[in-house]
Order: sequence, then C-alpha cells, then structure tokens
Amino acid sequence: MKKFLVVGCGGSGAKTQAYMMDQLKAMLRSVDPSITRLPKAWQFVTIDVAGQPEPGPSGLANVPENGGRYISIGSDQQYATFDAGVSASLGAKGALGEIATWAPRQPERITTPISDGAGQYRGLGRMLTINSLRKIRSGLNQALSELFDADTDSEINALSEKLTGRRQDLSASTPIILVLSSMAGGAGASMFVDVCRALSTLPNGDPKNTAVFMYTPEIFETLADSAVVGTWPNSLAMFGEALAAQTGAATASDQALFRAAGIESLGSHQTFARLFPLGARMGAQGTVFGDGTPDTIYRGVGRALAALMASEEASNSFASYLLANTGSPDADRSFLGWGDREKLPWDVMPWATWGYAQLSMGRDRYAEYSAQRLAKTAFERLLRGHLDPANPATGEEQLQARLAERFPRILTRLQLDPRFGQATPNSDNLRGWLAQVFEKYGNPATVSASALVHKSLPNHEGMKSQDFAQLIRARLADPRLNETVSAQLSDAAYAAVHEFADALTDALISMSEDELAAHGVPYLEAVLGHLRDLYTQRVIQPMQTLLNENRGRTALATPQGLDQYLSPLSGRGNVTQVGKLLDDIAALYRPQLFDYFLVSVAAKLEPVLEDFVRTVIGRLDKELRSAHTTLELADSSARARTNLADVATNEPVAWPNDNDERIADRFKGSQNEILITEVESFPRDYEAHLLQTIQVDDPGVFDYREATKVAARAVIVGKWNTQAAEKAPADTLAPRPVEGRTGGNRAGWISKHLLKSPTGGEIRESRPAQFRARIRPADLLERSRAWIARPNDHFSNFISADLRSYMTESTINDIEANNRMTRLRAAFNEALSQARPLAAVDANLVSTIHNRPDLSRFTFSEIPLKDTRAGDALKEILDAKTNLDDTTLGEFSKVLSLGEKVRHIDVFGSYPNYSPLVFSSLLAPISRAWASRKGQEGFWTLRRSRPLPAALPLSDDERRAMVAGWIIGVTTGQIHISNPNTPQAAAHIFDRDSQTWVDFPSPMLTPPSAMQAAIDWMPAVIESVLLAYANVALSDSQGRQGSSLRPYHLLRGIYDDNPSGPTTGGVVNHPVVSHLAEFLRTGERPSQQALGADIDERHGLLRDALLRSHSNAQTFVADNRSVLPGSQTEEKPWATVTSREYAKKMPLYRDLAPDVIAVTEDLLGRLEEARQQAEAPVGFDPFPGAVQPDPTRQASSGPQLPDFGGGLI
Repeated sequence: MKKFLVVGCGGSGAKTQAYMMDQLKAMLRSVDPSITRLPKAWQFVTIDVAGQPEPGPSGLANVPENGGRYISIGSDQQYATFDAGVSASLGAKGALGEIATWAPRQPERITTPISDGAGQYRGLGRMLTINSLRKIRSGLNQALSELFDADTDSEINALSEKLTGRRQDLSASTPIILVLSSMAGGAGASMFVDVCRALSTLPNGDPKNTAVFMYTPEIFETLADSAVVGTWPNSLAMFGEALAAQTGAATASDQALFRAAGIESLGSHQTFARLFPLGARMGAQGTVFGDGTPDTIYRGVGRALAALMASEEASNSFASYLLANTGSPDADRSFLGWGDREKLPWDVMPWATWGYAQLSMGRDRYAEYSAQRLAKTAFERLLRGHLDPANPATGEEQLQARLAERFPRILTRLQLDPRFGQATPNSDNLRGWLAQVFEKYGNPATVSASALVHKSLPNHEGMKSQDFAQLIRARLADPRLNETVSAQLSDAAYAAVHEFADALTDALISMSEDELAAHGVPYLEAVLGHLRDLYTQRVIQPMQTLLNENRGRTALATPQGLDQYLSPLSGRGNVTQVGKLLDDIAALYRPQLFDYFLVSVAAKLEPVLEDFVRTVIGRLDKELRSAHTTLELADSSARARTNLADVATNEPVAWPNDNDERIADRFKGSQNEILITEVESFPRDYEAHLLQTIQVDDPGVFDYREATKVAARAVIVGKWNTQAAEKAPADTLAPRPVEGRTGGNRAGWISKHLLKSPTGGEIRESRPAQFRARIRPADLLERSRAWIARPNDHFSNFISADLRSYMTESTINDIEANNRMTRLRAAFNEALSQARPLAAVDANLVSTIHNRPDLSRFTFSEIPLKDTRAGDALKEILDAKTNLDDTTLGEFSKVLSLGEKVRHIDVFGSYPNYSPLVFSSLLAPISRAWASRKGQEGFWTLRRSRPLPAALPLSDDERRAMVAGWIIGVTTGQIHISNPNTPQAAAHIFDRDSQTWVDFPSPMLTPPSAMQAAIDWMPAVIESVLLAYANVALSDSQGRQGSSLRPYHLLRGIYDDNPSGPTTGGVVNHPVVSHLAEFLRTGERPSQQALGADIDERHGLLRDALLRSHSNAQTFVADNRSVLPGSQTEEKPWATVTSREYAKKMPLYRDLAPDVIAVTEDLLGRLEEARQQAEAPVGFDPFPGAVQPDPTRQASSGPQLPDFGGGLI
C-alpha cells in the first residue's frame, strides 16, 4: 500500500472524490466489515469557492462527511470590494503587474456573486485563489503532516497486513499526490497550478509524485449549451497554463505572487510530474464512455482511482511507469516543446493516460440485492403485516379482527384462561385458573404440609379413646403447628411465583416475537395493550377480591368431617388402628391446605403481576413503540443516502421489493465494472433461490409468495437452521435463551417482590425488564445478510462461486459450459474496451508527431484461469488485438494462476505518454467552439488567469524566439498588418520559401479593440498561438495536420529556423545572423521596395530599431541593478506596479517586455556578426506596416502610457 493525498479542486474534483471514498470504503469493508472510515494514510482535501461544501453526487456523502477536509476560498463581498482588497495587498508588495493583463480591468462591472463560485470565469477564480494562497497551503500542510503521524503509520501497517497478508513498515513511504479538477470551470481550472505549486513548497509534497487529473469539457457535452458556454475557452486557457507550468515558464510569475502572499518557500521549478486528461470518449474511434453524462464519468474515474489506491501492484506500477517513466516516445518537437534539450527534456512534456475496468462475478452485488429484498419483505411485514390488500375493511378493522382471532391462543401461551378475554372471572374461576397453573407446585406443597400435620399427631396405639381424641384436637389447634404449616405453604407459594414470573416473562417475549413475525408491530402493540388491560382488570383485581374473601383464614382451620372421625372416640375403650385414623385425618386437611396454598400464591402473585404489567409489559411496549417510530421514519424518508460501490444501505426506501418493475441502477455498478452475472437476472435468481432454500426445510411450500412469508418470519424472529459456527441470533426482543440456564429470564427482570431466592443466598436488587427490539432497518438487513450467507445453501453456493470454479465446474452440461464461456469472452472484451483511457487520441496526429502507430497497454490483476480453456480463450482475444504494445501479452501471462476465491480481474489501460497535441478529447472540440463563436464578444473574457509567459504552451526559448522574430520581422518587412486601425485588422507573416503571405489567426483572442497600444500587436499575436494549437488537428489543402502552426513556425524561424530547438554551438552560425546579413546586403522586403543605400545605413536603422524596442520594454521592467550611494532609484510605476489604476491600463506588452530586453540585447550582438557577412548597402523604412494607436485611447483620466514611438515594436 501507499500513502495518498487526494486534492479535489472545484466541483468536478469534489464529486470524483465522493465516488472514490465510497468505493474505497466498500473495498475495505469487503476485507473487514468493521471498518467504517478511511485510514488516515489516505487524506482527502476539497478546495472550492462555496462557504459550505456541496452535497455529494448520487446521494453519497461529500468529502467532509467522509472524514476529509474542506477549504473554502470564496468571499461574501461584492467582487469590486474583494478586488480592491486583493489589489491593495498585492500593491503593497509591488506585485500588481502579475495580475494586470488578465484580471478584470473594470472590477466595478463584475456582477458574479463570488460567494458561490467563479461563474466559469477563470480570471475571477484565480483572484479568489491568490487571496487564499496561505489558507490553501496551510490546509494542505495539515493533510500532508497527518500522513506521517505515528497513529497513521500504525494504522496503515495494520491495514496493509490485512490487505496483502504481509507485514511491512510503510511509515517512511513517499505519498502519491492526486490533484483532481476540470479544465472547464472557473474555480478548479484556475487554481490547480497554484495548488500544485503550494504542495511543492511543503515537506513531502514532492512534485515528482504529483499527478494531475483534468476533465475536459467533453464530459459536459450532454448538458444544455447555455450551461457550458465558457467551458471550451476555459480549457484553451488551461491548456496553455498547464504546459507553461510543465516547461517552467510559469515559475517566475507564480513565485512572485507567492512572495507577495507571504509564502517565502518557493518550491521547485517543477509543479507536477504528469497531467492526465479525462474526456468522455475512449480510443482512436472516440467511443463514448457509458451514457457520456458527467456523473457516469465521475463515477468511472472514481472507481479507477480507488482501485489504484487500494492495489499495491497498481500504485507501484502507476508511480514507476506513468509518473517516473523516462521512456516517452520521441516526438517532433517543432510542434510542441521546442527548446533547449538540456533545460527542457522531452520527458517532462507528454501527458499520461489512465483507464480501468473490473471484470467481476458480480455476485457480491447479488448477495446484497438479495439481503435487501428479503429485509424489505420483513420491513413491510413489520409495518403492514396486519393488513390484507384484498380486504376492503379499514386498517383498524382488520387489526381488531386479527386480534379477536388470535387473542385466545395468546392467552393460552401465557397460561391464562382464554375465558378471561371474554369476562372478568369470579373467585371460583380464579381459583380454578390458579389451581390449573400452579398444580404442579401446589400438589407437592400440599402433600408436604399434610405430612407435617400427620407427623404432629400422636401415634399412641391402645390409648384410651377419649384421651386420644382430646390429644388430637389439642395438637391440631396448636398455634405453633398452624404457623409452621402456613409458613411452609407460603414458602412453597413464593417459590412457585418466583419460578412462574421468569417463565411468564419468557413466554411473553416468545409470544411477542412470534406475533410480531406474523402480523407486525401495530398488531403486537394492540396485543400488549389488551394484555395490560386484561391483567389489570381481569386478573389482578379479581385476585384482590379473592384475597379479601380469605383474609384471616388459617391453614389448619377445622375442616368439615373431622368430628366424624373423632366423635366415636368418646368412650372409655382403647383406640385401635391409629395409623389409618391419622392418615384419614391428614387426608381430610389436604383440600384446604391446597386451597390455602392457592390463596398464598394469589397473595404473592398479585403484586408481582402489578410489577409485571408496569416494568415488563410497559417496558416492552415502550421499546416497541420506539422501534415503530424508527420504522415509520424510514418508511417515509424521501431521500435515501446510498452507497454505490457496495450498494449497502440501511434505508428501506432504497431496498428492492417484489413489485419493482426494474432493478435500481445502483446495483449495476459503474460503467467500467463488467459483471458476468447479469444484473437484470437478479430478481429471477432471487425468487428461484428463495423458494429452493425454503423447500429444504419445508418441501410442502411450492409458491414463492408463501416462501417469502417463511423467510421474513425467520428474519424477524432471528431463528433459522445453519451449518455455520455462528448460530441464528434468536434475540429479536431480548437476548437469546441461554442453554442450560436455571432461573432468570431473557429480559433480566427482577420484581421488587421477588428479591429473595427460594433456595437462599444473597438478596437481589430489583431490575426492570430490558428490551432491545432488533427490528430496525439495520437489524433487518444484518439478519437478512446472515440468512442469505448460510453455508452450503442455495444462495451461498451461488454467491460464493469464484472465477475458476465457475469456468471449470464439472457438473454442468455442455450447453451451460458454452454459455459461460460466451459470457466470459464478452465480459473480457468489454473490460478491455472500458479499460481504455478516458482520453480519445487522434491516430493520425500520433503518427505525425510521434512517427509511430497508436498503441495501448494493459496490465491485469491475478487471473485464476491458468491451464484452462477459459484462460486460452482470453489469450486468443488479446492475440487478435492489433493495437497492443509488446508488453501486454507478457503481463497477461505473468498473472495467470491456479488461484481460488478470486472473483474479479482488474484491468488497467494506458497509452504511452503522448504529446498533449494528440488528445482529440481536448483540442478538436476547442477548435469547433472557436469556429462557432469566432469574433463573438466574451469568448476570451476573463479566461486567461496568468501573465503570457505563464499562460502559453511555449518554453522560454520558443517564446523569446518568437519575440525576436517579431522584432526582426517588423523591421525587415516580413510582418504586415492589414486593414490597420479597423476592427478587421489582421497580422500576416511572409514565407520566404513559398514566397507567400501566411495569416496569423484572425480574429485573435485579444482583438485590436482590446489593445492598449500598437505594441500590443506582438503579445496579442503570440497569445493567439493557443488558437493555432486548437486547430492543430485540422488538415490543410494538401491533407497535412499541424499547418495551423505554420505562421508561428515562420515567426520563430525568422530568429532560429532549427526545427527542434535553439541553435547552439560555438562554431555554428546562428540562423538569425544569416537572415540579418542577407537583409543588410540587399535591403529587400516582401511586396515592398528595397530600402537603404548601403549596409551602414541599414545597420544603423536596425540598430536604432533594436535600441528603441529595448527602451520601450524598459518601461515595464524594474531596474534591479544596484545604484550608487546617495543616488535615487528611478520610479517606474509601469514596472513595479503598486496602483490598480496603472494595472487597469497595463498593455499586454508588459508580459513580454523582459523577453524584449533579452532578445534585443542578444540581437544587438548578432547584428554585429551579420554586418561582417553583409556585402552591399540598401536603404529601408525602419517601421514598415506601423499602426498608429487610436488617439482617443489616451484621452481618459488616470495614468497615461507613453506612445512608444507609435510602432509595433
């Protein structure tokens, strides 16, 4: 395993994170169901504008709700007020120049509410980011620091062992950083470079381990046009800024703003290792991923990135092959990446790709589907089990009818006389009930008491009869004997009630569970209400009457018939047959002793039953009503928060039921999860498996509907047969009965009247009954899962099948074997298709730029089909592919195994690291968007969010070559402005080879109407190289792609026509020297007369032009050279910008002024070399094609720009 930091920038990043976290939790739960949160070694941070994070997609939890961090960069202020604050802060540092050419020039006109977003304006999003740079950096630092916390290390080491089965110390492992965003928006698309830059300034934020995943606007093409109007121009700006970051051209500007924000640690030259574009299409054919909607794509990408994080093999391969790979295919660098090969090696330029699919048995989803459907049946039974939909009676009428039907049986189970349900018993009825219930206790107690009476009587055979009779009467009238017998019967009554109370409680619980399963919660609530009334009115109250009637009664009151035995003993004779006489007397007492026992039982039982009604029935009723409330809330819930990855949810409104017409989409998995088991067959399979399972124990069930009743009852009461070590819970309302237990009850109830044990021991404390109704949604689902998962059952046998056993099962016939092979082949083909990277490429451009065919690479997780027909079939599929690289078959063979219990195959796809220009998911749609909106106001408004060097896909070398080419081209007549001083003005460059004029893009991104001065033509033309790149896939009249870049290659070539990079070498003539020498010799200009009388005149004119350009550029560049003591530094308000008023009027030229200084100084030296090569003098016009600025542009109040000589340089 590896440590990861996942940063989501903007809404697209946050949604992808939600899908990732959902998937990761599912993966972890499959290993250990007790895991409920992600490990701290996987940190998630969302950065967005809104003050509070948006809800997660598809009902999922968002990042903070899943334990991640949220950083808000929005502001509640009006934009103008916010802008003033940012400007004041930057102005105090003299850094306003870094925002001058792209920030709003008229902040007061911005109406976008920046509390919720940037309104798809990257310029506004970057301003919000700049204001929060320190906040962003601090939040990222906290997340990175937590990756190296001691608890984090312990946790990931333990988790790694669970996942891999190996002990390893990951405490020192370097984290991989994933930055997720969209190219299309205003906030995320503008902040991602700053986020990467901020990470690079932190310990453990190494850019070499940072991967950026960027969605192209292609994923939004299913949305309405009005919702995505700014997405393609935003992506064009992002394209330039991302590549400027890759080349290092953006570093200086970014570091200047970081310093202004108080961040002194400037990080490295590099900002990230690799960028991964993500579109809606795959491959050279541009196959749409799923339905092409954003959520489908977010979910697919989230699934892929979660698989990357959870797999040690995948993350290692990702880090070594895609991030650190130095084997990117060679490219024609004249298209992109022109520069010094030492300073800018090609390997930093290509973009990477990532695709993922999983071929799965899919039966884990079926298991959850089955459990939820069974739980739904139980749920419905609990809420509406007393109702018959076919019965026209009201719900209350049906409930009362069921109660009347079943209540007598309920009374019988509770050892109550069913007649008590009809009328209040009199004392004789009550005695009869007591005798029936307590006979097993009363008979032995009576026998024991009569024996005690017998023993107390004199056994004097031959005694005078009269004396014997008097002695017997005296003994029977002895208070001590009566007290002893009464105490013995009372103790027996107490012991009987003590045992009966536990039995009654258990009987109540058992009855309640059964009635609950039969007809649900409302019905059982009615049962308990009737029982409470019946016990109070028809048991306890009659019992009090019985006790009142027997108040003062003694155990040995003289029974009727005693005189019949003693009267004959009045004579003077001697008594004989004493034993029989005593037996008869003892037997005469037995009925009244039994009756005395019953009255004693009533005396003990009456307060106990009062306590039972209050602390047992009352407590059970209270818990049942609490559970009922939970069930009703769950039933009425309008929105279910579901998981998608493992489809687990405790919300019954999301559970499937018998009446569903179609299976919910969430069971179908993401688009890149390919299931061998068809999801649409889940309902049919479930019904078949359920009926088969019930028939094992009850062969008489032939109907699915009847089978569901049996299964639902098993779930509700928690009782079923199983071969598993863990038995059925049997604890629906109270803990399951303990085998071998003597005494006590399941509810733990101890009546306050039964504290003493009949057998002695310590006095107990009273305790009300404790109930936990395990009928809430989570309980039902847990039990349903356990019922479904019973080993060696129809459900579990189907669910537990792994890939190898599925494909090699010997008990199936040939037809089924062929069907399985067909399904596997189709699933594998689909997995390969879906694992292609989510970034379509232009195969022709791949050939043009890389001089090689378009190839894909796949790697796989373990494939347990070694030495099988199925394994051979999968290899045949790969063999038939013509666009695979050389490593794919080797990777496939390497992972073939004999493994068991492997139920899925992960497939990872990628292209080689290609030039960004080949991705048709990005540039071609931008070209179409520009063509449809060309010249329309607003296309480029507030899209760029950096100065030009940091916003163009040009290295410093290439940009400066173009600046030099412009200066030379203007002075030598090779650049021409047509229709000057009109909205139709356009720039052209002369191609000396074809002797034709070639057009620069027109209109440009920054049109003449938006220029501050004529010198803005150069930066405006160079800025529009972005349009040339957007059109790179278009073919010219000769069918060649890339011709849109021709004017810029010509512009660069005026200075240096080396196609791959700057001309270097001490003995090599620089191309510009030859070009200048030729001009000095001839003075020839395209379509114009040759100028200049001789080489000296032309040399002087060229030198004057270069010096003037150098002087103009100095206006915008701060003089950093030291000054003499006592001297004053010249104030340069256009260079060190402290006022927003200056920034508002800043010409675009400012961004390239340092380049102008550098190249003019270089050209002044080259000019001297060229002079040595020149032969013949010719005169010329130093400012051909000059366009005079509109004089009205300088009439406004505030800072006034110099006129810079009125020329183009």
